[in-house]
Amino acid sequence: MPVVGTLKRWFARPPVTGRWAIGATVAAVAAPTFIRCLVDSAISGVALSPYLPFVVMAALLIGWRPAVATALASAAVADMLFIDPRYVPMAGPTDLFAIAVFLVCAALIIVIVQSARVIVENCPGPLPREHKATGIIFSLEKGQAWASWSGAGNLRLGPESEVATMMQDFLAQLEVGKRLVGQAK
Repeated sequence: MPVVGTLKRWFARPPVTGRWAIGATVAAVAAPTFIRCLVDSAISGVALSPYLPFVVMAALLIGWRPAVATALASAAVADMLFIDPRYVPMAGPTDLFAIAVFLVCAALIIVIVQSARVIVENCPGPLPREHKATGIIFSLEKGQAWASWSGAGNLRLGPESEVATMMQDFLAQLEVGKRLVGQAK
């Protein structure tokens, strides 16, 4: 269980922050640029492809804002260094199309990672063995009912009025069940 909790915490909050995040963002642009330079004489037509895995890693390890910076910087560097005519920014419609496709793919990657991060952060996880006997804590915040328990995040149940009605119905059903079981004995 500690591994699940560690992974959940790591995914919920990017592990690289502060000054390290700036260095990681620069590295996320520099590494694929270096790789692309190594194969430049043998490979053409894939100026932006090596940058996509680094956008994924930036989104996972640094967060969505640095991942956006990584994608934008990658598009600019690749356009200048690897799309003909070289050293000319946005030279023609081919450049614009390639960069637009790259940026759309990068945006989708970042949105998917960020959405998964929000889902993981807001979903309750499995309880560690030592906390199995603890109860559920209900709370109210800004008109929304929430449930939480040890070892898990908060779970939004819905608007206060709807949840209160559902809870009353649940308790009434429990009473009916108890009466029916009592009559059956």
